[in-house]
Amino acid sequence: MRIQNETMDTSQRELPFEIYVSMVDALYEDLRSFFSGLAAALAGMLYAAYLTGNPILWAFPVVIVLVGAVRGARMVRYKTVRSSLDTYDEARGWEREYTLGANLFVFTIGLWCFATFRLTDSMAAHLFCVSVALSYMVGIMGRNFANARFVDNQILLMCVPLVTGMFLTGVPDYIILAFFALPFFGSVRKIATRLRDILLNAVVAQRDVSLLATRFDTALNNMPHGLAMFDADGRLLVLNNRWADILPCDPDSVRSGARAQAILAAYVELGVVSERDAARVMDGVTRRSDDLAAEQIELTANERNVELTFQPMSSGGLVIVIEDITEKRRTEARIAYMARHDALTGLPNRSLFQERLDAALAIADADEFLAVHFVDLDNFQQINDTLGHAVGDSLLVEVADRLRFVVGENDVVARFGADEFVVLQNGARTVNDVTMLADRVIGAVSEITQIDGKGVACGASVGIALAPRDGRDPDQLLKSADMALKRAKDGGRGILHFYEEEMDRKAQARRATELDLRKAIQNDELAVYFQPLLNLKTLEITTCEALVRWPHATRGMISPGEFIPIAEETGLIIEIGRQVLRKACHACAAWPNDVRVAVNLSSVQFEREDIVALVGETLAATGLAPDRLELEITETLLLQDSAAILGVLQGLREMGVRIALDDFGTGYSSLSYLHKFPLHKVKIDRSFVRNIETDKKSAKLLRGVTRLGSELGLSVVVEGVETHEQLRIIDAPGVVSEIQGFILSPAIPADQVRLMMGRPAKELLASAA
Repeated sequence: MRIQNETMDTSQRELPFEIYVSMVDALYEDLRSFFSGLAAALAGMLYAAYLTGNPILWAFPVVIVLVGAVRGARMVRYKTVRSSLDTYDEARGWEREYTLGANLFVFTIGLWCFATFRLTDSMAAHLFCVSVALSYMVGIMGRNFANARFVDNQILLMCVPLVTGMFLTGVPDYIILAFFALPFFGSVRKIATRLRDILLNAVVAQRDVSLLATRFDTALNNMPHGLAMFDADGRLLVLNNRWADILPCDPDSVRSGARAQAILAAYVELGVVSERDAARVMDGVTRRSDDLAAEQIELTANERNVELTFQPMSSGGLVIVIEDITEKRRTEARIAYMARHDALTGLPNRSLFQERLDAALAIADADEFLAVHFVDLDNFQQINDTLGHAVGDSLLVEVADRLRFVVGENDVVARFGADEFVVLQNGARTVNDVTMLADRVIGAVSEITQIDGKGVACGASVGIALAPRDGRDPDQLLKSADMALKRAKDGGRGILHFYEEEMDRKAQARRATELDLRKAIQNDELAVYFQPLLNLKTLEITTCEALVRWPHATRGMISPGEFIPIAEETGLIIEIGRQVLRKACHACAAWPNDVRVAVNLSSVQFEREDIVALVGETLAATGLAPDRLELEITETLLLQDSAAILGVLQGLREMGVRIALDDFGTGYSSLSYLHKFPLHKVKIDRSFVRNIETDKKSAKLLRGVTRLGSELGLSVVVEGVETHEQLRIIDAPGVVSEIQGFILSPAIPADQVRLMMGRPAKELLASAA
């Protein structure tokens, strides 16, 4: 808080109230010196008037007595009201009053000196004037030094009349004396300033010491930790309140001066700490360390976990800091539990399961089986998607409870994530014991679960690996059980399957294929072949479907059926799709302008890539016109997210690219796609063609499907045409636009398909026949 007072100098304006009021106290404090100065001034004035007999000089004693009496009464009054001063305004009022009275008093003395020198020639009277003035200067310095501006004003009010009177006498000695008086008054001012600084520093120091003590006490008793300080003899010097909160005890036992041994004995007697822990603490108190290194011990006190830190002092004493770490240890335990258990079900997680599996393998009996059951819930993703994640979570909790119930006491159930659970079965005597547990797991999980009043049905598939038969390594056992699980799910789900070595061989082969495929993609070794489509109206090749082929350096041509599933599962299909699209567009740009190229798009590409941007960049890079590119999609893709897929297809159509629905008739709700999505062409799956030569129903179904597509304004393509009889039946209604199949050509390299475009259709069909 700042003092806004014109009578204070700049340094005083910044003073806190308690310091400022102390400076005001200094003005009113010394009544004795005030009355002594008043008596001296009065005596001098009376004697000077007596010596000179001048009537004017007799008036000054009267004035000085009146002024002095009023000032003295107010000084006495200040002492009576001092204790009630609590605002700056009140203190400033008393300071102004003192300043006014003192200035009037000093100015009266100054005028008296001036009048004495001007009105009389008495050297004795002049001497008394100078003596009184100089004496009062000392009084000013002694009483009023607390206010620098006030001292300056008083010196001026006395010095100016005195020196002026001496100059006006014209007496050389007086003039010389006046010159000597000026530095004296300056010295008085400097002394007053020094005294004021000494007082101010003393008051500030006293206040700081008091504040420091208060703050130290406040900080000490508001520390989150308990603190005790002992001297070199082990006597207690300081103890804060927090210590007593953590380790409560009789105040007489922990008083200042008490020895550490007596304090610990009191704690043991009250049962706060054990004798063993008390001995450990006492050992920390008595131990001395030359390097003053801190030591820590942890113990249980008053049903709390506490940690004591012993910090020796250079003086030989010791500071002990005590911290209540009960909640910290509980938190650490919770974190450790959470790190090793599944948050949703409370089951052990993968990390804890592997620890248990390691331990079980280390002590496994050679005459018994140790089985790892990998359990996966059937159709769980569909439940999540249709009923919501809350229902899915509730189902997982219920499955976890059921698994706990069906396994043995020595078995372990863990959740690895999502809908995957693992059971570690210990001590199985026969394979039949393992099978029986797996059957119980499948049966328990398959029971209908009631969640929010709804019956939720969920089955389970189980893959099993046995130790030591299938290995003794935890990772290998889990891997083997996982492979067995995949075989169980492929076998129809809701079944169990044991691991077989053939699974590992296939897995290794698949891994090798994946690595080779990555290298082939990186080295741009994949080739693009083209299978032509014949337009039945013009009998010309109007479209060629781009199909990826992998000519392996050592294995020869690898079937797409072998590497495409791997590419889709690993995400490699994205880069394959980019390369095929680029190569297909580049090849088509060299073909006749009335021939298009058709490129298949994977659903993985739609999920992870901006198809519209990719197609636009590829067309711009190859110079192919958009209407010469035809993108083929499957019904599986349209099932995923109709709104999102529709937006992408509309973007492609606006670009000018044509859209074809491939393998029509093999998915679900096929008819709705024909009018919902912006399609140009529909390709009838080869399964409709296979039996049309011998099965009239198949032929009627094919004609119905092709007629429906044609009536909706779509180009209709029939795939898998291999014989002339199939071609005759297909072409009879006159609604099929194009055919594709071995009757015309298998997929061939780009240079060969370019040669086919120059040959007549009859020649092509005849050669195929």
